[in-house]
Amino acid sequence: MKRLATLLALACCAGLAAPGVASAAPGDADPEVASGPSWSVTRVAGGFEVSLELDRTPPVTASAPTLAVDGRVLGPATESADGRTLSLVTNDPSVADATEVTTDAFGSEAPAGDGEQVAPAPTPAGDQEALAADPARRGDHEVYEAEYDFGDQAVPLLNIGGIRGEMTGKIYLPDGRGEAPVVVFLHGRHTSCYGSGAANPARWPCLASPDSTEQRFPIPSHLGYEDPARALASNGYAVVSISANAINANDNQLSADHGAQARGQLVLDTLRMLERANDGQAVGFHDAFTDRDVSLDDALSGDLRPADLVGRLDLDDIGLMGHSRGGEGVVAAATLNDARPVARQYGIDAVLPLAPVAYDRITLPNTVTATILPYCDGDVENLMGQHIVDDSRHAFDDDVLRSAVLVMGANHNYFNTVWTPGLFPAATADDWASFAPAGDDPTCDAAAATTTRLTAAEQREVGVAYLAGFFRLALGGEEEFLPLFDGSDVIAPSTAPFATITVTANQPARSRMDIATFERTSTAVRASGDATAEVCASMGGQGGVTLPQPRPFCATTVDQAALPHWSPALWAPNVPASPMLHLSWTSGEGDLRVSLPRGRRDLGDYERIAVRMAADASVATATDVTVSVTDGDGETWSAPVSELNADAVTRLPGAGHPWLRKIILQQVSIPTAALDGLDLTDVREVRFTPATDSGGVYLSDLTAENPAVGARRPARQATVDIASTRVEEGSGPGTAQVAAVLSQRVGHPVTAYVSVFGSAQGRAGVTMREVTFAPGQVCVPVSVPTYGDTLPGATATTSFKVSATNVSGAVMGDAGFGTLTVREDDGVTAGSPAPEVGEQGDVCAEYAAAGRTGGLRLSGPVTAGSTVEVGARGYRAGESVEFTLGATSLGRSFADDRGAVAFEAAVPAGAPTGEATLTATGAGSGYTAEARVRVRPAR
Repeated sequence: MKRLATLLALACCAGLAAPGVASAAPGDADPEVASGPSWSVTRVAGGFEVSLELDRTPPVTASAPTLAVDGRVLGPATESADGRTLSLVTNDPSVADATEVTTDAFGSEAPAGDGEQVAPAPTPAGDQEALAADPARRGDHEVYEAEYDFGDQAVPLLNIGGIRGEMTGKIYLPDGRGEAPVVVFLHGRHTSCYGSGAANPARWPCLASPDSTEQRFPIPSHLGYEDPARALASNGYAVVSISANAINANDNQLSADHGAQARGQLVLDTLRMLERANDGQAVGFHDAFTDRDVSLDDALSGDLRPADLVGRLDLDDIGLMGHSRGGEGVVAAATLNDARPVARQYGIDAVLPLAPVAYDRITLPNTVTATILPYCDGDVENLMGQHIVDDSRHAFDDDVLRSAVLVMGANHNYFNTVWTPGLFPAATADDWASFAPAGDDPTCDAAAATTTRLTAAEQREVGVAYLAGFFRLALGGEEEFLPLFDGSDVIAPSTAPFATITVTANQPARSRMDIATFERTSTAVRASGDATAEVCASMGGQGGVTLPQPRPFCATTVDQAALPHWSPALWAPNVPASPMLHLSWTSGEGDLRVSLPRGRRDLGDYERIAVRMAADASVATATDVTVSVTDGDGETWSAPVSELNADAVTRLPGAGHPWLRKIILQQVSIPTAALDGLDLTDVREVRFTPATDSGGVYLSDLTAENPAVGARRPARQATVDIASTRVEEGSGPGTAQVAAVLSQRVGHPVTAYVSVFGSAQGRAGVTMREVTFAPGQVCVPVSVPTYGDTLPGATATTSFKVSATNVSGAVMGDAGFGTLTVREDDGVTAGSPAPEVGEQGDVCAEYAAAGRTGGLRLSGPVTAGSTVEVGARGYRAGESVEFTLGATSLGRSFADDRGAVAFEAAVPAGAPTGEATLTATGAGSGYTAEARVRVRPAR
């Protein structure tokens, strides 16, 4: 039976266009069905490959380029080795009639804003209370610094094409004795090399060979965080900042997830290196580039020698900071660590993603988290790191603080000095000025008289204060810094004169009582009068999700860059995002009431009531809501939200640019000490009453809480992975299956979202599905609608990407991205066809069978120069089975309709005698049967 994968669309804006010429109908025999001066559409197994040649290489940023046909975005593209071609595969037959292919690789045209232009909302510095303690203050420890370099190809990189990368970084060690908490910094995606010499065609290392004389050098992005590293080290924390240039040079070309797990594993490899150094063991790596073994003593240069590291590093108390794509990388590091047995885990207690991407919607359990979001980010313009907090906060049974820190006026690059103009000689930029289309909005235009932008020096000061403060709090227990991250309206004193920084926080589970999360409908939440309230999720409209959703959209007319809670993720574009309650009204009549159930009415032990709130897109500048708290005697306390936190009912600043006036939840806190006259042991209701004639707000997470950090509880997490599979293309619509698999049986439900990529409109069917593993269940089949043809293709097989994202109750595994490979079964126009993969059976049964080895039946002894009959069962009907003796292929045979295969194996006369393994492997199922044999000499 023939099969074909259907794939899912992503949304972005098209900017660089290549005009079209003649196109061919999909029925033509020529595999190239449409083309233009710099683009082509070619028929391949399972669909069409769309390719666009570029006149220059795209900039190396956190962003990922997409391709669009005739203005309709198809999805993220893969970059060629030289960066001059973008391509993707789709099964959408309409691309055969393409007249234009475009990309946003060099920026996008500015879409319309969300209404008439308005003046920027005021964001005055100096209005927030300054915390008494200053986390940026240098401590009393002397700091010893040393760089280490084990070579450019010292470690294998995870899930990135089998390449190797550098083990390079810098250590900042405080003086003294005993173990210090360890903080690891990981930079983001940036240009890897610079210099006047010719670039290495392989992209990494910077030189094509060790003896090259070309003037090409690595860009030391890992040295861009010297100030926070020294601030932490001077206060007793060991800091290691690591280089990830090999990943940056290859992630868009070779990595299914754009390098998140490769970065995460690099962090874990670094921790393993530090563990061995701390234990006084020999540390060394083989650098494949120079073909030499490098010891730690060889690698170190500066103040430190290997003996200085012995007994100095507390690897049970670790914090990770990752910038940009490094932000998702450190999240991946923590989840990869959680998937290990507890005895092999590192004590990753805290993670700080700085201006991060969240392409994979990775959920993060059991880890104190603070995500820093720069309002004027011109690279990660939709502040997608908000998903890290939103997705994780209710996904696990854990007890940790999660915070989102919004820094007004900050851009993406200036947290790193090596990326800042004037501080390094190459590849620097103000990302807002460089990448924001029509970026002259005075809110973020650094040259405007009314700009809210921070200077580069001011932004670095913010980075120092909040990086140092977070890790000193989460690792060192310095609780004087808790108000910077618990949602309090305070600011670090070193930043108070010039910065405006707001924080929302989800307190640890043991330190809060959820009154209403507003994530689903509840009889305890009811609107009356002219007020309406509905649970919404995700965004629709241009740039929004493309498949039907179970809930109404939270927004449909606002650019995705202005909607951090709901912007679609690159590898999870149709996965529901951030459900919350949308309260709207057209007059002052009506309200929203939230009843506290019996058993949850005693708030006497809590410091405050908190809720997250933001004005909706219908609000031009500001609205207002009165919040009231009522006890069992009918006594009521009330206050306007505008007096508690005006930002929660005021649109954020912007003068019309579509990326600004962002809708981001703000924290509204009511100290229980202020509830004069109320019986706090018997609180019955919280009410939200409109205080303007019309308007709307979003509400999330109404809680009673005590600010706290919480703590990591070591536990091994199950992982959700995708079992890659192969199918025949098919001659028309059909169905294939992929398997979502759980690494171990657990006693609670686990959910994940499985997406299959490649179709612009899902016209062969829905290609995203929520899957739930019942307690004890380890495999769930996911049906994929298919769409085949009867024409030859240009390639023997085509692989479509499948992802498992936004996991709840487990974590994404290191095989969270898999493939559905489609075999061209109508012949190929060049080369040889791939072996037949047969008719797919029960995909979960196939997955289970592939994990164990079956046995082969032999008719007699195996003798060199003679034949032997070999048989096995358990294969797909019709699949090609290859028989090998050791590394020598003996040939192929086909399984019958019952999955049995028989083969007359001709043993080569020159086959080595002695013990060997005879193996039979299915081309489609991957099932393997084998037998240990003794090869006898020829008679």
